Amino acid sequence: MNWRRLMHDEEEFVVFISHGRSSLWKDLERYINKDLNFATLVLKEEVNRGRTIIEKLEDETEDCHFAIIIMTADDEQKDGGLRARQNVIHEIGFCQGRFGRNNVLVLKQNGVEEFTNISGIVYESFSEDNIAITFSRVAKELEDAFEEFNEEE
Repeated sequence: MNWRRLMHDEEEFVVFISHGRSSLWKDLERYINKDLNFATLVLKEEVNRGRTIIEKLEDETEDCHFAIIIMTADDEQKDGGLRARQNVIHEIGFCQGRFGRNNVLVLKQNGVEEFTNISGIVYESFSEDNIAITFSRVAKELEDAFEEFNEEE
């Protein structure tokens, strides 16, 4: 596909996108594919093949190099607070372990509850459905990670 950036040895740089119920991930994926020319992987778009969710996550992210996690206000708490889906919270930690903290970018919608262990993690905020405001930071982070990826080969 012409929108994929390839390495000298044909290994491609792939960005994993984690999301909850919001469809904002589609805007981000489109931006990464069309404007930045990086390949993306979205777990729900991949076939299940009888695997558990964690097996699917482990298998499908094996060839990824960077993760962008989108924390949107998907779950309302009894006290009225809003939080990200629990799979999104899990995937932050999973991706930090798999790719290293420096290869995970968290995009957090304003008003979404932070979980205790996220304190100190730098994230990009956006309001309402304006995820596009984060795209310049996304570009910088991916370009930097891509340069490092190329240097390792």
